Amino acid sequence: MKKHFLFLSLFLALIYFSSCSSSDNNSEISVKSITDTRWVLRTLNDTKVFTPESGKDIYILLEKGSNEANGSGGCNNFFASYTISGEFIKFGPVASTEMFCENSMDTEKDFFKVLEKTSLYRIKNNFLYLSDVTGVIAKLEAVDLNQNK
Repeated sequence: MKKHFLFLSLFLALIYFSSCSSSDNNSEISVKSITDTRWVLRTLNDTKVFTPESGKDIYILLEKGSNEANGSGGCNNFFASYTISGEFIKFGPVASTEMFCENSMDTEKDFFKVLEKTSLYRIKNNFLYLSDVTGVIAKLEAVDLNQNK
């Protein structure tokens, strides 16, 4: 009887701890590289950025091996080339589609300008910090690549 109770207790404890750990691991993203990570804009020129009314996040994705960056400015999709050397990063001119979205065009235009003047990057705690000679000009957060926005 004592062995059955011990076995049952261990079995239930195992189920409990395995269910707790699996749900926690799915919600956290481990960022190892600037490439192949979806970076969603959170702060631009010291101003907090919210998802536009369109529901499309402002984000960038740097493709590993191709030196191509693409993403969304919240209204228009965009692409640019990029080069990285150590902590230095340089984006080429940003090209985008040309749709008009009444309430998000200023932020989109400012984001594209920031990309073109970025010279340094740093990753810390799932955040990407883009800087120019004056300091941090954009803060982006790593999100799951499978997210639909």
